[in-house]
Amino acid sequence: MAGKLWREAASLMVVGKAANVKAKVARHDFQLLFLKRNEKMSFMPNSYVFPGGVIEPSDFSKDWLDVFKKCGYESSDLLKEFRNAAPPPDLYTNKPYPIIPEVGFRIGAIREAFEECGLLLTHHLPYRDLDQRELAKWQEIVHQDASQFVVMFQELGGCPALWSLHEWMTWLTPAHLGGRRFNTAFFITFMDKIPRIIADDKEVVDVKVISPLEIIKQWHNKRLLLPPPQVYEASRLLSFASYDELERFARDRGKKGMDICFPVRISTSNGTLECLPGDDLYP
Repeated sequence: MAGKLWREAASLMVVGKAANVKAKVARHDFQLLFLKRNEKMSFMPNSYVFPGGVIEPSDFSKDWLDVFKKCGYESSDLLKEFRNAAPPPDLYTNKPYPIIPEVGFRIGAIREAFEECGLLLTHHLPYRDLDQRELAKWQEIVHQDASQFVVMFQELGGCPALWSLHEWMTWLTPAHLGGRRFNTAFFITFMDKIPRIIADDKEVVDVKVISPLEIIKQWHNKRLLLPPPQVYEASRLLSFASYDELERFARDRGKKGMDICFPVRISTSNGTLECLPGDDLYP
């Protein structure tokens, strides 16, 4: 059912340590990466979102098996590493591809982050060793044709850093928003330092590396637009005092599968409520 009603997508929450004391807000010593979507985009224009986008068939290409094999990982290693005992989310089912969905969706999240803002998460190919002009060239190529992402690794070496992505949540776009609807796998990753990010000026027109508290404040004061998943997830992270605490939690909960979050709007006598799982009025 979900495959008929929602397009499948992947999103990446990038968490970095606060660069300095000034960057620390309240008790939080970490920041999040947000990208502002172009006003011409059909879905969530002008909104600040986590990197991400629609999954492509090439994210599940058998060519990836050779890429990982050259880095020392057999397909059996990937299955053992990423297939956990928790029941899989709907978007992982009915995927008769050479690549298991736990890997394919991670590849999609990493690819989208690279396309949108040039952030490339790799193993066996340190980011700092990459020629930035070469990287910019490939960013444009992959932006035009997602199937070239695997070609890039075939030529440059290394492989996507699947191991740095932890499963977090799946979000279903509610019906009341209208337009396109997505079934999105959210992953979370951690970096000691988020590198300098440059908007591609196509899909993305601005970049913020900002604490969860500050982004929520700016949204509350109507200084920027945040879609419901970003509001909810940034608010959840307010519960964590430190980067290290959040990373430990994410590593542990990533082994337990992904819950589904499907917002439901309820009409009342004096307005409307948007309810989420765990709320008393949630169906």
